[in-house]
Amino acid sequence: MTPISNAPTVVIMANCHQGDQLLAIRHVCGVPLVRRHLQVVRSHEWREVVIVVPPTERKVVAEAVGDPAALGMQVSYIEAGEGTFPAPALLHLDTAQFLVLEGHYVLEGLLLTMLRAGEANALLCDSQPGEKRHLAIEVRDGLARACGEQVARPTHAYAGAVLLSREALAQVAAAGNGPWPTSLPHLVPLMAVDVRCSNLYQPEVRHRVPPFWQVVETPADAEHCKRALLSGAQKRTLDAIAWYINRPIENLLTLHVADWPITPNQVTMLTALLGFIVTGLFLAGYWLPAVLLALVVNVLDGVDGKLARVKALSTRLGQLEHSLDLLYEQSWYIAFAWATFMQRRAVLVLVVGLLMLWWDNFARHVSMQFRQATGVPLSDYAPFDRTFRRFDGRRNIYVMYMLLGVIAGRPFYALCAMALHALLTGIVYIVRAAKHLQDADLGANDSIGHLPV
Repeated sequence: MTPISNAPTVVIMANCHQGDQLLAIRHVCGVPLVRRHLQVVRSHEWREVVIVVPPTERKVVAEAVGDPAALGMQVSYIEAGEGTFPAPALLHLDTAQFLVLEGHYVLEGLLLTMLRAGEANALLCDSQPGEKRHLAIEVRDGLARACGEQVARPTHAYAGAVLLSREALAQVAAAGNGPWPTSLPHLVPLMAVDVRCSNLYQPEVRHRVPPFWQVVETPADAEHCKRALLSGAQKRTLDAIAWYINRPIENLLTLHVADWPITPNQVTMLTALLGFIVTGLFLAGYWLPAVLLALVVNVLDGVDGKLARVKALSTRLGQLEHSLDLLYEQSWYIAFAWATFMQRRAVLVLVVGLLMLWWDNFARHVSMQFRQATGVPLSDYAPFDRTFRRFDGRRNIYVMYMLLGVIAGRPFYALCAMALHALLTGIVYIVRAAKHLQDADLGANDSIGHLPV
């Protein structure tokens, strides 16, 4: 007999219409909602998915899904009418848990992690739904007692996901085809998992991210959802140039590009290509075009990450972006130092350039080691570190030195300023990292409590 898997089978309810429109194929950020669900659950290594489709619209849903093998997913289809949950058909699968997602909702992966954490039958809900259109839930004693229009005293909103054990699924199947999901609380005891209980710090964006979910039924919903996802994708604790200059331009570009059939990896490759062109321009002596193009690259470098988050396309492969960034960035400093040397023909220029690279790489390594040790970026660990992050030595700051040096006709002075800034950054980083890590070893530091909202 085939062993029952510990991973849940994900069931996507793609059989909901509004008028003639099948909602699960509506696009948000250029991605059909049903495919977005696949991309989200893939990040959890949940790869077995069943999509519930209307009997006459299986083909259109399959076209929206695309090739599941390209995502490393196993996708099958079950046909069912509007609002019908095909529990008997699902019981044929050798799975201990079933994670049921509403096809016309957008859900962040963090919420699915919360839902599954209790290993019990559970329903995702929101105690502060705001103005969202939603199904009302009545929660008492931690359990969802009723759902839908018949709820007399609504306390929460249904947030679009349910976790069922195999035994609970059998109870639902035995009860027949009641309306989904409104009949569910009457059939199975469901723990109410409130999304507001999760406001967790996420290192990738360096702040506590409120959980996000939304029903998407109209083009206006899709546009609102896109803007909300972009807001959640914004990194905090940036340097002053990135925050006040680059960020608004990045957001404007991402809003427009998000609806295009362009992937974050394609933006990454374009950015890297332009980055190496900057290096070539420096080496060829075209100082001003090189610096101006470097400013463009610095903006584009923030677009691919935001695009990956709003499109739910963050992947392991995408992590190589940071390596490409490092490669072309370091080549800028080498090329700038060499071009300055060719202008002045003084060995001191090469010495200063080497010192700049030395301390810049040392600061990077301290930061990397600290994050590996704590799970939190050094630049976000405590109030002083967040303040220093606004002005520490990094690419945006160094490019501004280059720009001023080129405009003033004094590139060597720019190189000296870069080296001094890198030296200061390296010293501050090693002192702060040593302090935090020693405090952690002694159990005297609970810095996670000081992380920003």
